[in-house]
Amino acid sequence: MTRSFGLPQFVALLVLAAIIWAGFGIGVNTIRIGVIAPFTGPTSIYGISMRNGIRLAADAVNAGGGIAGQRLELVFADDANDKITAAEAARNLIYRENVKLVIGTVSSDATMNVQRVCEKARIPMLTSVSTNPFITRVGFRYSFRCLTDDTVQASELASFAVRTLQLRRVAILHDSNKYGSMGARVYAARAAELGQSIVENVAFDGGTVNFTKHLESIRPLNPDGLLIWGLAQESGLIVRQARELGMRMPVLGGDGMAPAAFLDLAGPAAEGAVVTMPFNPAKGGQTAKAFMERFRGTFGSDPDSFAAHGFDAIHLAASALRSSAERGIPLRDALAAIASYDGVTGKGGFDASGNETRPVELARIQGGRFVPVTGQ
Repeated sequence: MTRSFGLPQFVALLVLAAIIWAGFGIGVNTIRIGVIAPFTGPTSIYGISMRNGIRLAADAVNAGGGIAGQRLELVFADDANDKITAAEAARNLIYRENVKLVIGTVSSDATMNVQRVCEKARIPMLTSVSTNPFITRVGFRYSFRCLTDDTVQASELASFAVRTLQLRRVAILHDSNKYGSMGARVYAARAAELGQSIVENVAFDGGTVNFTKHLESIRPLNPDGLLIWGLAQESGLIVRQARELGMRMPVLGGDGMAPAAFLDLAGPAAEGAVVTMPFNPAKGGQTAKAFMERFRGTFGSDPDSFAAHGFDAIHLAASALRSSAERGIPLRDALAAIASYDGVTGKGGFDASGNETRPVELARIQGGRFVPVTGQ
């Protein structure tokens, strides 16, 4: 089954949505969707971006008549990037707020806690940010993801590093959390298959600001390239400090380096870095163009991958709700039936395990912009 969000009336709906802002309060003629993400703390840049995309999409759905006349009502919960808080938020949304579906969250640790709560309650969970492969590969029937996971991202990056950049000796510096550890592990495994040597593999804790010790352990090894698998704040500091230490090798990274915050922190040191690019506006055609224009007009900035995937997540939820708005198994089955869709992030779909089927693209940072180098 193929669903399309690129309808002719899409632009008109967004214009109307600028007038009709979602969230008029609780009513019987609404369908409630829970959204869990960090809206405070260091990782809030991801949660806020995701929330903005979600709000814009809900506005468009409601401006178009909602779901059989029922408006989407968003219920937000701040998990502050804490996995225990995330699980508590999921329970509150399901058992007190009576949401029919949960979207979230950002960190894989928190998302895995949320999915356990949702699985037990038979409430679908759709993540538009978390990339740990196990989220959709451990047998949970109510878990779905609408972006490419770390297996796809890290494997593609390793292939590009070997076949295109011809890097033979790479050092890895990664966050010690599930996101960083998984990305580093997948990259190293694929690199070994392709004959690339990993000369060093160093973990750092989230929140670290001085990476001199980590980088000094790598510098004497003189690697051809440096893979960083972490979030924007730490990754930006690593790149800047590496250049200050005279380390000039090519830099590689995952989608944690996709936000503008990475470019802001790294500055000119980011130039030339190659990163995974889950959102290429060119792939979404006119639908993506309309989304970007409305996003800029509403929030005063360009949307990133997290906003775009949040936007698509709401439209996926709305598509499933149009097939069945019944809570539990029927809604889960309606979501699972979406084998393909056209979103602002391009053509995607769910496989049998609820995982995104879309391939990932890569981009090189040039002139402070992400310029696609694959999938064009």
